[in-house]
Amino acid sequence: MKRELSLILMGPEGQFIEFKRAVASSLAREISAFANSGGGTILVGVADDGKTVGVRNVNDALARIESIARNCDPPVPVEAKAVKTGDGIDIIMLEVPDGPEKPHSCSEGFFLRSGACTQKMSRNEIIRFLHSTNQVLWDEKACPRFLYPEDFDEDAFRRFCVRASLSDTGMGTDDLLVNLGVASRSDGSLVFNNAGVLFFGKEPTRFHMDAVVDCMLFQGRDKVNILDRKIQNGNLMDNVEQAMVFLKKHLSLRYEIKSLVRREILELPEDALREAVLNAVIHRDYHFNGANISVEIYRDRVEISDPGELPPGMKEADLGKKSVRRNKLLADLFHRLGEVERVGSGILRMRRALLDAGVAPMRFEITGFCTVVFNRQSATESIEATPQVNPQVTPQVAPQVKMLKAIEAEAMGRAEIMIKIGLKDREHFRKEYIIPALESGLIEMTIPDKPNSRLQKYRLTEAGRMELERWKKRGAVID
Repeated sequence: MKRELSLILMGPEGQFIEFKRAVASSLAREISAFANSGGGTILVGVADDGKTVGVRNVNDALARIESIARNCDPPVPVEAKAVKTGDGIDIIMLEVPDGPEKPHSCSEGFFLRSGACTQKMSRNEIIRFLHSTNQVLWDEKACPRFLYPEDFDEDAFRRFCVRASLSDTGMGTDDLLVNLGVASRSDGSLVFNNAGVLFFGKEPTRFHMDAVVDCMLFQGRDKVNILDRKIQNGNLMDNVEQAMVFLKKHLSLRYEIKSLVRREILELPEDALREAVLNAVIHRDYHFNGANISVEIYRDRVEISDPGELPPGMKEADLGKKSVRRNKLLADLFHRLGEVERVGSGILRMRRALLDAGVAPMRFEITGFCTVVFNRQSATESIEATPQVNPQVTPQVAPQVKMLKAIEAEAMGRAEIMIKIGLKDREHFRKEYIIPALESGLIEMTIPDKPNSRLQKYRLTEAGRMELERWKKRGAVID
């Protein structure tokens, strides 16, 4: 405990660390903010500059902390304990969990943690927060303007039933719609919700104009010259299929012939691309007006984007490890079609498909949109530090691979890894080594909930071990 405390005190305040000189009413803001933003640690008896000033009456302070946490709405189940510093000074370490019943508020309002600051949420921010934490489920909200059966697409529903093996249930259309959760009965008629409109509406964009998939092919590496564009504005099932048609039309194909059977192989694994399109359709923030899902093909990459940030409490490092379904009903309908798994393993399957195909790992960009970027180069082309001049020469090893080798036997912290591979620039190491390897799923954090912890270490994932093994098989000498 003392070692962990000393490590925290050596660093500044941040996303998951806060210093407080004493217990005061303002502590409620920090507790509720941490609970709404993934949790964190508050050290009471420590000045802003990290200097320990101590707590005079520890028992009284602990009692006040418990009272403040209980008075949050809903109460936050904190864990507070008195600890002594190396100098024998009493302080309190207060652990605030990621709130189990978000959003949490205090008497002063709703707060979020942003870096080292605690910020009060505005009305619109509270609304977005409620939506993003599934307190208000967009896909389950009724759409009163949709009229049944006038706006209902019977052909789309029939195709869904065939694919979902619901054709022989013996139930009528109305009962099936209610049992699927896309409609409810009200005064003798059916009222469709948003999920039902997007799946079975004749013209879904009449009711949700942004529910389209915008597919574009660009001439080069930027958005200057558009060579082809198709806006998919049908139901969600058709939008996914037509987006895949667009991708397969414009990406390169090669042919493999085995036993007189010709097999077409897309330059990027079709399964990975389809999973990315499905993720965009299922997980987009449909409250986000004025923006569409986009599928963009460039000379060097493919980008598939959907509007919306990650749900609160979820970080980029959680992608592929945690699953938060923003639109649960949409996910369930695609699951019935056999398109997705309930366990949220889509990102892992994408990484596996790319790895098996020898294609460079994908990466994520979270900038108000969630974007997955596929490199159109092979894994070897994108990771090698220098091109080969002589095919007989031992393959050149990319620096990232040396990092994988460094932590092959055991997990290590950043400083240990940097020493082992001979690096001194921490920021360069973070941007060029750690972040790409985490995004590619080659390494993982030992303390994923506290990415800035000084106790943080990094270890190989199964994908990382396979990547390292592939280099070894190519005859690479990894120092």
